[in-house]
Amino acid sequence: MKKVPVAFICDSHYIIATVVAVTSLICNMNKDTYYDIYIVAVELSKREMDQFYEFRGSNTDVHIIKASLEKFEGLQKHGYITSAAYLKFYLPDLIPRQKKVLYLDGDVIIQKDLSGLFEIDIKDYYAGAVKDVPLIDNHLNIKNYFNSGVMLLNLDLMRKNNTPAALLNIEKSSNKLQNMDQDSFNIIFDKKVKLLPVIYNCFYEFYLQQKGKYTLEYINECFETNYSSFNHIKKDSCIIHMVGNYKPWIYFDTVLAQEWDKYFKKSPLKNCKLKRKSMKLREFILLHKFTYLSYFFFKYWCDKGFKFAIYKMQNILFNNRLNTQG
Repeated sequence: MKKVPVAFICDSHYIIATVVAVTSLICNMNKDTYYDIYIVAVELSKREMDQFYEFRGSNTDVHIIKASLEKFEGLQKHGYITSAAYLKFYLPDLIPRQKKVLYLDGDVIIQKDLSGLFEIDIKDYYAGAVKDVPLIDNHLNIKNYFNSGVMLLNLDLMRKNNTPAALLNIEKSSNKLQNMDQDSFNIIFDKKVKLLPVIYNCFYEFYLQQKGKYTLEYINECFETNYSSFNHIKKDSCIIHMVGNYKPWIYFDTVLAQEWDKYFKKSPLKNCKLKRKSMKLREFILLHKFTYLSYFFFKYWCDKGFKFAIYKMQNILFNNRLNTQG
């Protein structure tokens, strides 16, 4: 059996995403692969943690590691990314028995077995990671700026050099940081990162949305590949990373909603009713000023005006009844 330790960080905001990511991981594993799954849990209820334990089987084990965010109070937050992301710094301490671990963000779909990725030799590197295409030209002027959503981490080397403390110190002291934990990783790991192929952290939906700026030719040049289409990259990829704000558990009509739904329906949460919105409707509203204003006027009326009118009517009826009785 090929043992592969895989780590996720999960708080209550990412419970659905992470459960589905783990489902896709297990659905696409080889028969001779054994996944040791570590869930770094932030304020999860017993019921939520039990959902992860359902993944235990003959080829999988699940370890729940409870963690606190106390060390990260006052640090920057970025949109939908919570302070739980900083727990990546402390994976060497949180998973002390492993020499290296494959870290994955919760907003991923795993399409293939990951034992090949885990077996990549990184003994002379802090990590193996994939270039972050939108940030190749970055404010830190780091040549091979990588994305921290998928990292093969050399935990032994990080422990040896007390990297967790160094990462936190950079985060607290630098005024140049814009991308939370990712900037700190790039500063500390600079020139000690093994660059991995695009198939291990593919921004498929982002590439489609930004194909005017990041053309197929640009992607091929960046990763020294010769893909014939974006769909070719998607099909070849082991890990698809759904970067950006449009997540399929929030919007039912994202590019990857169909693929994500397939694993959601196989997950322990399959009976959970998702309250999803339309991404296309949101984009239409934001692009059309009149529609935008009308929508928010209607929303305000439903939230405030209608309730206010009902309240007034109730008062009038109540006062009339008192007058009649009097």
